[in-house]
Amino acid sequence: MKRRYYSYGIGAILLLALALRLHYVLTYPFEPVNYDQLNYTKLAIQWLEKGVYAYRDTAPNTLVTPGFPAFLTAILGLFGYEPLEPALMTVRIIQCFVALGAIFFIYKIGERLFHPATGLLAALFAAVHPSYAVSVSLILTEVLFLTCFTAFLYFQVRVIQDNKPWDHVGMGILLGLTVLIRPNVLPLAVVPYFFLWFTHRKLFLPMIVRSVAAFAIIMMPWWIRNALTFHTFIPIAKGESGNPFLGGTDPYFRGTIDWGSIKEEDQMKEGIRRLKEGLREDPSLWIRWYTIGKFKVFNLHIWQGAYPSYVPQWYATLIQKLHFALVYIGWPALPLLSLMRSRSALYLTVSLFIFYGIHAMFIPVDRYIYGMLPFLMLGTAQLLVTGMELLLRKQFIKNPVRT
Repeated sequence: MKRRYYSYGIGAILLLALALRLHYVLTYPFEPVNYDQLNYTKLAIQWLEKGVYAYRDTAPNTLVTPGFPAFLTAILGLFGYEPLEPALMTVRIIQCFVALGAIFFIYKIGERLFHPATGLLAALFAAVHPSYAVSVSLILTEVLFLTCFTAFLYFQVRVIQDNKPWDHVGMGILLGLTVLIRPNVLPLAVVPYFFLWFTHRKLFLPMIVRSVAAFAIIMMPWWIRNALTFHTFIPIAKGESGNPFLGGTDPYFRGTIDWGSIKEEDQMKEGIRRLKEGLREDPSLWIRWYTIGKFKVFNLHIWQGAYPSYVPQWYATLIQKLHFALVYIGWPALPLLSLMRSRSALYLTVSLFIFYGIHAMFIPVDRYIYGMLPFLMLGTAQLLVTGMELLLRKQFIKNPVRT
């Protein structure tokens, strides 16, 4: 197929994705925001009015990194925030456009790693997946994170395939931007350098320096702010990770944690103590929880809010089946394709397993599969495209073209 047809294809998918998202945010009757959405909104307004960056507080803190708050503050500062609900609707509409970036980069990753048809199919999955459609309506980190994250992955693929200096710089910049939104991607930074080393048996130190320098430049304002405010070096965030880590040490949500008796600053230490004790006293339960139990929570519950009740029943059923197809095909597909000596699939497999391993250390929430879905979409798409290719080749051999 000529390349321009693939360009038409991704253009059509982006238009479909935009139409689905805009129709949802412009017609759904949203309730006033609460919990994390409200906390982020309060942070942005306080930052605008008093110049104080603080999450769930009025005194400066580093509970959350500033990527998404800066994005939200910029929008509220530009368009105003009184009354609040129309201002939040502006945020939702802008997120509809930001979300297209992630779909485009999923296409580009599939095109680079496998085939344009793989990229198109994976992009179509992203365009209609209920978690991705509903997330544009929420005042949360997901949409901005996914676009930066997939752009970061795309530059990692460029580093592995082309290894050009500006690809390393681009990867470092995007790593910084993504870490400022969600720090849990940081361990993925080393993956392309492992692949380069195994291919060339060479460290490429000057390239690594470029990438690290670009990352440091992006992070520098945050580091300087923390140093001036708290007189210490705080590279990422401080104080918020203990809560989800401790929450992850309650096998099958049995309510075994006495939250009232544990100080906030002791939550990480208490989580480690519970983990050690659990593995010592009932290893079967705790190993099962940290493997199968959390895997089920992440994958077999769909984070989709009210979206199924908003769309027609047949469509809701279809996109839910799509999610489970991605889970049941995507997870085994990537290791399987890796065993078939696909270096591209191996890159996705290694990245996915590292990313999943990080999340598995904390409390399992269905929302956290959000960043893993691009890997599953690409793996599923590539397996289907490969299967279709083999089928057509077999058909061609059975019925050769007469000349």
